[in-house]
Amino acid sequence: MGRKPIIVMFLALSLFSVIAVFTVISFSSLGERHNVEVNRAQTELWAVAQVTLELERTLHILRMYANGHGSASHHDAMRRYDILRGRIAAILETPGMAELHAFEDIAGTVSELQGTLSELKPAIEALEPGDHTALNRIHTQLGPFSSRLNGLASLVITSTNDATETYTEDVEQRTLALEFSMIVVIVGALLMVALLMNETLRARSLLTHAQTSEQRAEEASQAKSAFLANMSHELRTPLTGIIGFSGMMEQETMGPLPPKYKEYAGDIEKSGKHLLDLINDILDLSKAEANKIELDADVYPVKEIIRQANRLVAGLLDTYSVHVTLDIAEDLPDFRIDRRRVVQCVVNLLSNAIKFSHGDTQVTLNAVQTANGGLSITITDQGDGMTADELKLAMQPFGQIRHGPEIQHEPGTGLGLPLVKLMMELHGGTLELTSKPGKGTTARLVFPPDIMVKRQTGDGGGGNGGAFIFTGG
Repeated sequence: MGRKPIIVMFLALSLFSVIAVFTVISFSSLGERHNVEVNRAQTELWAVAQVTLELERTLHILRMYANGHGSASHHDAMRRYDILRGRIAAILETPGMAELHAFEDIAGTVSELQGTLSELKPAIEALEPGDHTALNRIHTQLGPFSSRLNGLASLVITSTNDATETYTEDVEQRTLALEFSMIVVIVGALLMVALLMNETLRARSLLTHAQTSEQRAEEASQAKSAFLANMSHELRTPLTGIIGFSGMMEQETMGPLPPKYKEYAGDIEKSGKHLLDLINDILDLSKAEANKIELDADVYPVKEIIRQANRLVAGLLDTYSVHVTLDIAEDLPDFRIDRRRVVQCVVNLLSNAIKFSHGDTQVTLNAVQTANGGLSITITDQGDGMTADELKLAMQPFGQIRHGPEIQHEPGTGLGLPLVKLMMELHGGTLELTSKPGKGTTARLVFPPDIMVKRQTGDGGGGNGGAFIFTGG
């Protein structure tokens, strides 16, 4: 069993845990909604009760006044009428009564009652004791409102009861969902523990297998190194002869040759050298990847290494019509390196810069001491540059960028930059590449401060002596 079931199980547990948390949180929001509904219903009941009560009081005082009861005067009837209208206006217009307007039947009935009261105001004002005709007219128009309001109150109570039942059902359903989620989480956690234990045992088995495979890989690497060493020797010997004899033929050492044959001899020599370089690079790369390269380190001046590399690429300058400018800081300390390897790094970078530059442009080599006491050798060209993807390709073994001036000449092996990177790592340094399309490329070799040394000389006992003082940390 791989990691995929564990990941799926983990995601499932996370999902059900989220569901459980959401369910718990939703209890609170559900209760808040229920409270809002209850408060709304109470507000509506209060509004209906207030209007109904005031309406009954108004009708009662009007009957008492029309029937000639001395305890009820015309002033009492009008005051009760004004109280009823004021109560209705407060209910319909006060912002705190907004819940009432959500229940359209109540709002409509109260508004209709308000309009009827306005129509009856002249009749109420003109009402006289014993005027039963006017009283009957007023009672006929206002009396039905009392029944309608009582019916609406019953409707509100019924709606509230229904909401309470719905709330209870929601609570039960969410409780079941919570219980189910918790059961799934607990069971899933137990399964997760079992899967992790199984994965642990499997990992131990894989580790044992990996250790065995590593041992076999080491043996295979040793066999590969031996094979490459033998093959490189077997290939180098005839290639050396091919290169030597083709060179002699091209130079017409033993006598003149037809021009076409001389051209063929030159092609054979170039192809042989290219193949020899490829063999050497493959062998070096194989050794470096297998950590089989041992550095033959000694102390050398920086300027001497750079000038040697510059001489080795001198033949390319005429071919590509490129100029190389050396900018080497004064008083640079010496550094402890494998001379052949570092010269190879500088030559690889210089030759790349020359081949990728346009004709009549300049390649600059700059050498300065870094802020931390190390050394930086920077090579900048004015070629076509590379994109980020092309930079990654160039750092891969056998990766070649097929554009720019170099495609007119012999191709490289595609191993130069990977070799430089590995050689720099063996010296404790780094290779840094930056490039922009159309702006050229900058390659930077950065050596650590602990390989930098300063040469000091002095006289002692009439003789000359010298010593190396490490300047690095």
